[in-house]
Amino acid sequence: MNSAVKLALAGAMSIASVSGVAFAQTAADPMVDTTTTTNSTAMSTDGVSIVRLDSLDNDQGRQEHTRLEAMINDQAAMAEAQAEVSADPAIMAALQEDSIDTMNVIDVDTAANGGKIVYVK
Repeated sequence: MNSAVKLALAGAMSIASVSGVAFAQTAADPMVDTTTTTNSTAMSTDGVSIVRLDSLDNDQGRQEHTRLEAMINDQAAMAEAQAEVSADPAIMAALQEDSIDTMNVIDVDTAANGGKIVYVK
């Protein structure tokens, strides 16, 4: 009886290992990011992301929110960011598309992919 239980258990385990087949994505079907717009961030086709300050007022964005709030009081830093925005036609087009005035720009960062992240109030 003991060997019959062992044999049944071994058979069940071998079947269980075969049933977990996974499918991989092929190179012919690349992944496409379809989440280019949210209520707090908009990504234009020119690689410009616009992030609103109030969207960072949560647990995940708290540190960035605090940093940007401090920058609002630093007129020199905001003037530098606004000058950078004014000199970049792609950023200006993205701001105009969302009806955002350059005076609302707090900071500009470069993303890992080379795009620009514009923080606005």
